[in-house]
Amino acid sequence: MTTILAAKNINKSFGTAHVLKDVSFDLRPGEIHGLIGENGAGKSTLMKIIGGDYFLDSGELFYEDQPVSINTPADSLALGIRIIYQEFNLARSLTVAENIFLGNIPRDKNGFVDWKEMNQRAEKLLADMGIFVDVKEKVSDISVAEQQLVEIAKALSGEARVLIMDEPTAALSDQETDKLFDIVRGLRDRGIAIVFITHRLSEQFALSDRITVLRDGEAVGTLDIKDATDDILVKMMVGRELADLYPRNRMEPGEIIFEANDLQVDDRIKNISFNIRKGEIVTFFGLMGAGQDEICKAILGDPPLKGGTMKLHGKELKVANLRQANRKGLGYVTSDRREEGLIPVMPLQGNITLAAMRKLFGKAGLIKKKTEYDVAEKWIEQLGIRCSTQLQQIALLSGGNQQKAMIARWLSNDIKLLILNLPTRGVDVGAKVEIYKLLEQLAYQGVAILVFSLELPEVLGISDRIYVLCEGEVIAEVPIAEADQDILMKHAVAKFLHFGGNEDVA
Repeated sequence: MTTILAAKNINKSFGTAHVLKDVSFDLRPGEIHGLIGENGAGKSTLMKIIGGDYFLDSGELFYEDQPVSINTPADSLALGIRIIYQEFNLARSLTVAENIFLGNIPRDKNGFVDWKEMNQRAEKLLADMGIFVDVKEKVSDISVAEQQLVEIAKALSGEARVLIMDEPTAALSDQETDKLFDIVRGLRDRGIAIVFITHRLSEQFALSDRITVLRDGEAVGTLDIKDATDDILVKMMVGRELADLYPRNRMEPGEIIFEANDLQVDDRIKNISFNIRKGEIVTFFGLMGAGQDEICKAILGDPPLKGGTMKLHGKELKVANLRQANRKGLGYVTSDRREEGLIPVMPLQGNITLAAMRKLFGKAGLIKKKTEYDVAEKWIEQLGIRCSTQLQQIALLSGGNQQKAMIARWLSNDIKLLILNLPTRGVDVGAKVEIYKLLEQLAYQGVAILVFSLELPEVLGISDRIYVLCEGEVIAEVPIAEADQDILMKHAVAKFLHFGGNEDVA
């Protein structure tokens, strides 16, 4: 069958690390080809070779069944290959139209920018994809979802024939993701070949025609979507069965560690009551916008609660801000580690010890470097954080290792309640398993674990008890023995059902 792009027996090493091992991959015209694998499996390296950012050590690249050399990004662009990375490459101070045609701005016969021509072409390009954004607006003033669409339009402005999308839905809501999928399908129908990289298997099943799996730098196999299942793909990715993803050994719960009574966050979110016992992992589940983010942050005093009481180990707990919450033993792993959690310019060591910094100061007001090293090393070893050195910049670590570092930050400060908002967002399957095992271990050790999650399989896999939110209200408390996807989803949409209540959802 004709291919528009193919890689055959690609090898790539960085020092002693053999990152790609005889990897072969092919892309057909007018198809969406999913590419999956754990962090570190080689997906990004393969795409950067195709994009001209890396040289291959050995192997061949083919375009329209003809051998080609791609030595620079310009070579890739000349073939019609466009890559949209997870981190947007937009000039935020410029308009939508200026970003779309950056580097190829239309000019009039006198050499001046033809603003009318540029804006009209930008509007047409967006309209052809069913996108209606004000092309004269600055990129800094539009939503993240709209920025993602501008990235696509920018890629297509240069006659793209191959579009590679790396985790394009990471920052999008369900509704925005659906809109993006419609656009991607429309591009496929126009004959554009698309490589779609995402950790979310549900998205691959919704979108892809074929899926290629990488594991430890090798291409494990390529499947037609009709032949793929969750179990098959997970086993190909990590060598484990799907049932092994949630390794819980549930214990008999002990005394109450944390309890909240009638918490009020705002006029919509109020009367929130729940508790967590020793040895338990308690999860809040609801549709996006049900109130998870607001409850999560209000417990930590950001913003302060408007009403209600909290207790930690039986003693009243009051926090007015995040700093005070941290000092009283509360830790928080944010849903957006890049913007709210990580300090990218700091090394792994500094990111881990940040919350425990007060303990590291000596009498002269200087940080005790040996103590700081020992604290970071302890948690790097215990949590299995993979790094070359603890002084490695944290931005260079995989998503799973970054997430474990965020958990380590609070463990180094002797926390009693660990709150995790979307704890496995943007991490691969293998890292998820490691995080789940870590949460179970912490719960067993007496740390109160409170998880906010949107993923039903995750909720059912890790929880001992589940509180279901709908429109800012706790609709139900469900023991894990009584929980399944249908029950949880019925509770989550209870207020949207025709009877307007939840009396019949069980």
